[in-house]
Amino acid sequence: YKFKNFELITNYGLFSGNTNLFKTLTIYDLINKVRNVKGDIIELGIHKGNTSILIKKILDIYNIKKKLYLLDHFRGLIHYGPRDTRSSKKFKGQFVGRKKQIDSFVNFFKFKNVKFINKDATTLYKGYFGKKIFSLAYFDMDLYMPTIKGLEAIDKHIPKGGLIVFDEGFKKLWSERFAIRDFLKNNKKYKKKIINKKYQPDVILEKIRN
Repeated sequence: YKFKNFELITNYGLFSGNTNLFKTLTIYDLINKVRNVKGDIIELGIHKGNTSILIKKILDIYNIKKKLYLLDHFRGLIHYGPRDTRSSKKFKGQFVGRKKQIDSFVNFFKFKNVKFINKDATTLYKGYFGKKIFSLAYFDMDLYMPTIKGLEAIDKHIPKGGLIVFDEGFKKLWSERFAIRDFLKNNKKYKKKIINKKYQPDVILEKIRN
């Protein structure tokens, strides 16, 4: 069958794969869960901005008044260490995001309340986020060091009922799962839940007490 490009885009029910549809539905559900939880939303590791723009569209469609912060250093995967899997090292230097490209989408859709944080996650520290509160933090940094540093820095900024979500928290290829495990060793304020072992996002940490 022959379809025009416009038809490929607009007939989402026909052409969306399970992976993209699952992510869309899950992110909507997560945003809805934190709708009445104090705090804004942050994504750490934004690559080309697909998840970022999806989050912002959902916020605007449902008139949810939360700012969206996007943190990345736009240099791709560079911080490999001993806790990262050997098989993941073939991706070193890849997944480089382009801030100007993401900016163009933000401007095209006339989005407001979107703020970039041009920051290397491995240099984050406790207190970096000041007085900011985040009801939802979406982690998509793949590697151990940026993930663990991000978790340690953002912990006190997540209120009770807030969620930390991982794009690859269960995937064997990546080491987010090791960072989650080490973070939870000395932190009993969160309840871990596996969303789905096949799709992304796949793991949630819900803050059950401050």
